[in-house]
Amino acid sequence: MSRVATIGLCVASLVLGACASAEEDTGGAVGGGLSGGAEGSPEAPVLEDVIPVAKVLRVRWSVPSACEEIEAERRTDAETFAPAFTVPATDTDHVDEAANADQTYTYRLRCLLGEETSDWSNTLSANPFVE
Repeated sequence: MSRVATIGLCVASLVLGACASAEEDTGGAVGGGLSGGAEGSPEAPVLEDVIPVAKVLRVRWSVPSACEEIEAERRTDAETFAPAFTVPATDTDHVDEAANADQTYTYRLRCLLGEETSDWSNTLSANPFVE
């Protein structure tokens, strides 16, 4: 199958909710949202929403490939990214109760599969005090 056809099928599969990365040239792009790291590594989760709820933040994502855990990092404007939470890959959202100050928090996620990790996801930001 040609590379263009394979990528076309992959894009079509994403629309339906599943895409295998085994034949996709990911290029190892950081923060690309749907790209994986090295060949055979899992694809990055896709951040969908960061929603203020009762003065904390609810983070929602989708997982386009198999992984065991989702690792999240967060930062404020004044900080660099630091670990925020790790959850089972079956979870697609998390209420981050530590994000409870009146400031903007930015999140990124990655998929963990054994010793393999995906690239970081896209980033999204929100302030828990601004609904």
